Amino acid sequence: MACIGLWIVWLETMCAPCLQLALFVSCLFFVTDASSVAVIIRSQQNEYHNRVASEKKAELDEQIKLHGLNAEVILMHREWPIEGGWVIVPLFPDISRKYAAKYDWVMFIEDITNVDLKRLLEEVLPKHDPEKAMYFGRCLYDNEISIIHHFAFYDGKVREFKYPDFHAGWVMSKTLVRKVAEDYDLETKKSDFQIDVQHEIAMFLDENQGVKMTCVKDLCGSKTNNKCVTSIDFDFPYCGDHIGLDDIHISVKTTKIFHTNRVQVVKDTWGKYVKNIIYYSNITDPSVPTIDCGVPNTERGHCGKMEAIILDAYNNEKLKAFPWLVIADDDSIIGLSSLVKLLNCYNPKIPIVLGERYGFGLNAGYGYGYITGGGSMVMSRGAVDAWVKHGCKCPSNDTPDDMFLGQCFSYTIGIPVTHSPRFHQARPQDYSDGYRGNLKPVSFHKHWEVDPMKVYRQWFADDDDATFGIKMPEPTQAPEPIPVPIPPTPTEKPYRDEL
Repeated sequence: MACIGLWIVWLETMCAPCLQLALFVSCLFFVTDASSVAVIIRSQQNEYHNRVASEKKAELDEQIKLHGLNAEVILMHREWPIEGGWVIVPLFPDISRKYAAKYDWVMFIEDITNVDLKRLLEEVLPKHDPEKAMYFGRCLYDNEISIIHHFAFYDGKVREFKYPDFHAGWVMSKTLVRKVAEDYDLETKKSDFQIDVQHEIAMFLDENQGVKMTCVKDLCGSKTNNKCVTSIDFDFPYCGDHIGLDDIHISVKTTKIFHTNRVQVVKDTWGKYVKNIIYYSNITDPSVPTIDCGVPNTERGHCGKMEAIILDAYNNEKLKAFPWLVIADDDSIIGLSSLVKLLNCYNPKIPIVLGERYGFGLNAGYGYGYITGGGSMVMSRGAVDAWVKHGCKCPSNDTPDDMFLGQCFSYTIGIPVTHSPRFHQARPQDYSDGYRGNLKPVSFHKHWEVDPMKVYRQWFADDDDATFGIKMPEPTQAPEPIPVPIPPTPTEKPYRDEL
């Protein structure tokens, strides 16, 4: 207060224009000095992710202590140990009560987001007004309508809608946090699917608050410059090499009509590297070879086939020794070198179901997460054992397999699935260029209007060849894809996954 008094006395000796300029500069200085932020890490319960997030929190806490910053770091999975926290919206009432009164801003980051808190507080936040209902970050946009965004903006304005890159971090003003909390009504939230939370939360804020995203260049993905205060690392962390490809049992769900096309693509690309691969079909076909898993083919769902695979991994003496089980579709496109690097970070002795996480009913504060099947579902040995020992059993052969797997682990076993953004349920072009370029991928999915050989060659072939030493054949001219009408937006699962 004494410093402010001396500043005012000095101003009284100045001419009027100089006084106005000095007051303006002093206001800027005051706002800069007062910036404050609560940083919420969207952490996960899984052992590895808990450790990574805890290390991130310790690093940020050290920055706060070193520079005397007005900030606090919160681990989401500890502060709000509910599955619905993953989609953020159900947390807003509690976030508002605990943090909107203490801090001007609330920032959300992932456990892999690097943040320079000092520069964020001194260079970025002062440019914006926390009294205004707003949010900002690195903007993503789609080049075309996408199934993962419910075919939104089919009117042609898809590129105009901006949504936050969660990897780069994104920031909400205290005013917007309070408005969302005041208007949030848990009872009116319908139970629907959560696919891409980044896009869905931007839609939620636009539709319910009339607030569109503000784009800033200070928050960055994997491509950075000296102005960036956030960033992420594109490549995999090194977690050792105790797991190799021979430690992974890969199962491919298929059916007779796809033995000569989809399955052949698998065999010509990533499948040729795998010694421990079984094609589970509805018939035995020595030409592949496939085995008849004892479950008739269904138009959708395939829970019975998935259960047969899990039981085979549990009961078959030849398969019991494998630490990891991968359940893939016959149109999954997988980078095995990437998969091996990733799995070295996890402990196969504990129950883990890993992949790209979707959700059902999470925006209403309940529901469950599940690993979407097309990008492949990875189960640890501990997860295979838990499925059997807890008596999980598919209600029917055509129950959605990925959803029931998530439901079983959430409700029966009590362990939520683990998300990795490196798995992808859709094709490369279904993701924003900016998002797709953030992290080295493990998988993509679908042969629809895309050349799967080209996708594999572009994203995975070089690494797999360097790791496993088998070159892909030279590319041949691919036939032109047959145009297929865009299907309507799904309102409920069953999604037809074409098995």
